[in-house]
Amino acid sequence: MKTIHVVAAVICDGDRYFATQRGYGDWKDYWEFPGGKVEPGETPEEALRREIREEFDTEIVVGDRITTVEYDYPAFHLSMGCFYARVKEGELTLKEHEDAKWLHKDELASVGWLPADRIVVQVLDGTREPDGDPAETGAGNEETIRYYDTHAEAFVAGTENADMQVCRDRFLRYLQPGQRILDAGCGSGRDTIAFRKAGYETDAFDASAEICRLASERTGIRVRQCRFEELEGEAQYDGIWACASLLHVQASALPGVLHRLRRLLKPGGVLYASFKYGRAERISGDRYFHDMEETACRASLEAAGLTVLEVFITGDVREGRGGEKWINAIARRES
Repeated sequence: MKTIHVVAAVICDGDRYFATQRGYGDWKDYWEFPGGKVEPGETPEEALRREIREEFDTEIVVGDRITTVEYDYPAFHLSMGCFYARVKEGELTLKEHEDAKWLHKDELASVGWLPADRIVVQVLDGTREPDGDPAETGAGNEETIRYYDTHAEAFVAGTENADMQVCRDRFLRYLQPGQRILDAGCGSGRDTIAFRKAGYETDAFDASAEICRLASERTGIRVRQCRFEELEGEAQYDGIWACASLLHVQASALPGVLHRLRRLLKPGGVLYASFKYGRAERISGDRYFHDMEETACRASLEAAGLTVLEVFITGDVREGRGGEKWINAIARRES
């Protein structure tokens, strides 16, 4: 895979950080720290000063290195050196970007970041060590999938009778019987069964082989083993139901995954997604969780090109878990 070397400036003004919004390409409307490619013969610091001068008519002072992000996009590997910077001269006039804003540290989660830049945000807010793994996690997809493979029987038994009727009804009022739904991260297959009984054509997948086996037995259909990051296709579904599944996608990968889900929706199609309510990346019971609050949830969906129709809070429907809160969102692909 081709490697592209770039640099990014985390321009500071007191406790505020300068963020810019892309206005072009596959990642249009996502937010990033400004910068660009390192040209032959340039040092990273020289490249940053040149890029900011070209993009904003502004001179900066480049400070300490924050981290170097290594990230695999679908078509290339990105190596991004990130540096603190401050304005020396100029007004940060937009010449190439769609928008820009200053964000306080507690506002960093309010916009939808490019996947690589999300890692920088994690370093800035202290949830990730520089040049390392998330400080409070240490486990990711492999460990989470292994957990479900090992505990599949118990997990299915504990969730297959959970009453999700209220959320399903809110989702289905945007659809018509006979339309096609993808149960994304289907778990026990509980909702696939409900959708099929209600007259919807339903496909399902899960990342765990053991969960797929048990769900296939219960639903009577072939449940495909697949990860969110492996989804491919365009305009295949009228609805995508991601109930308590996207919460296991690492925060840095979520923008790309939402981009894939949007592509899978037909124009006018709707996505339902739910996360545990909060603001953290954490490990619980050997599983990775990305908790969301309303602002971050809305921003993530909107950055993926989706129109948010509803965001609502519910309690956990499992016995003895009513004190736990979930954030639920329904969003539509317009075109």
